[in-house]
Amino acid sequence: MMILVWLSPMGARRANGQWVPPVELQNVPVFEDCGMTRHGVGASIQPNLVYPRGAIFLCPERESEIDRRHPGASRFFLVHEYGHLALHTREEAVADEWAAKQLAAIPAERGTLRSALMHFVEQGRIFDPLYGTGLDRGLRIAQAARLPQNEWPAALVAYAKSEADKSASRTTLTLQMGEGYANAAQMTIVLDGKPLGFLSNVDEINVLYLPFLPPGRHLLQAEQVWIFHVEAGVQKVEVARGLRAETEFEPGGRRHLAITFQFDGESVAIRVVPNRYPPDRTSQ
Repeated sequence: MMILVWLSPMGARRANGQWVPPVELQNVPVFEDCGMTRHGVGASIQPNLVYPRGAIFLCPERESEIDRRHPGASRFFLVHEYGHLALHTREEAVADEWAAKQLAAIPAERGTLRSALMHFVEQGRIFDPLYGTGLDRGLRIAQAARLPQNEWPAALVAYAKSEADKSASRTTLTLQMGEGYANAAQMTIVLDGKPLGFLSNVDEINVLYLPFLPPGRHLLQAEQVWIFHVEAGVQKVEVARGLRAETEFEPGGRRHLAITFQFDGESVAIRVVPNRYPPDRTSQ
């Protein structure tokens, strides 16, 4: 029998001066349930009939494991899950940035951010297509929180410099806005059989940097494609989910590439084309 332990975000997890959720999220239930997190640190569910305000699930075993090495770091994951609900997004980078900015606004939470950075730096180059590497995630958080570099772990400072140097010469890949009602998408990109990362133009337009590509044809696959309708001032509408597509392309020495997509109501087709609007190379 599964037992859910409910935690009050305003009680069990509040101390003087600490971050608390925005008013509109203060009644979101928080449960301890490692099964729901698939033994990750946390997970969240958007509002539905069962959880009309959404819900957050945490795994206390994983929280304790993280906090033993970096006290307070697990708190970042709680705020991250609130970010998914605040922004109605499944994009991990967007939730990371929201959490970093929320914590950075509270002086008492600077220690939480520093501990979180130490945790992610310790993950090093372990790669997850939804998050990037641990170093990617640490850099994203440090930059979103606008922490001065003298508060960054030394390994993160070195990584930031190396990434800035490499990005100047690497090929970029972005996702173009679609035509018609189904005009935005999210997808996990696999290049020549190797996961590359998460690409989206829904909550923000992100950029992937491609590895060196030798001349010839390359296979690009889009997994877990979600299709949306987005327009300014209106909440995004989900159109379809769980699709996949693939295409072959030749880079042809181009420095800026883009994926175009077309949804026909049942399936999605993709193409790789030259990008006429090169992205800002400071974007990650």
